[in-house]
Amino acid sequence: MGATDADFAGYLDARWADLVGGLEDEGVPADHARLVVAETLLASRRSWSRRVRDEQVDVSLWAEVRERAGLPARPGEAVPHGVRRLDPSDAPDEWLARADERRSARRRVAARRGLGWLAVVAVLAAGWMWWASRPPPIEVRQEANPLPVIWYAQGELHLEEVVVELPTVEEFVAWGSGAAARLRSGEVVRIDADGDVHDLDDAPPALDETPAVPPFLALGQYDVLVQSAPVPGGGWPHLLDSSRRQGVRDEVRQSETGRRAIVVCTADYSCSAPRTVVEADGSIRLR
Repeated sequence: MGATDADFAGYLDARWADLVGGLEDEGVPADHARLVVAETLLASRRSWSRRVRDEQVDVSLWAEVRERAGLPARPGEAVPHGVRRLDPSDAPDEWLARADERRSARRRVAARRGLGWLAVVAVLAAGWMWWASRPPPIEVRQEANPLPVIWYAQGELHLEEVVVELPTVEEFVAWGSGAAARLRSGEVVRIDADGDVHDLDDAPPALDETPAVPPFLALGQYDVLVQSAPVPGGGWPHLLDSSRRQGVRDEVRQSETGRRAIVVCTADYSCSAPRTVVEADGSIRLR
């Protein structure tokens, strides 16, 4: 036993009865008084040599015992002397063991709570990271399609009744009542008629097929055929570019290279008059 332990044991033997008796005289139940004194002394054991050197131990320890027992503070009051005779059968060892077990139990509970909080923090952090990494919501607006075919311009896909913001479309095709599209990332998506976008595991064949376009015989002198796309029920809208098509009527120039126009031809090769596309710039695409 070291000098500190010997000094602590000596104080324990000399003052145990007075500490316990002092609490009992204040109305603290006997067992609770012993446990309070044991817990307070046990908490002071590691720093005992410093406390003996730097403090009036009888004063500071009595204040801590009273506080732990829930008694009102009495600053400067020391442990009462001679309130109980030393009873060899009332040894402090059993109560110190109980106090040590209670302290260990509290530490285990605190550790479990700490692990629980760490788990909660980890879950919250993972949830926040998932939330932060989510792509921004896809904007959809109601707008009747002025053209007889779905089309794409300025990062927006125009279906029959809605316009869907999809800024990274590489290829698209009419599919069912909506469309299928391949994005710049390589992802393939399905776009419902109401604008909902869903992932697709496999691209529909039509997305990669090049349709057999019938000959378009109505090209003017300055017209260039840009694209053609089939429409449900038969027929073909043709997208034309003309660097000299007159745009005086609508007073809008759609691109630096010329004007874009749609000509709709039926299955029997009868075609409508060119309709200048004023809804989009020269980047309009039919598929």
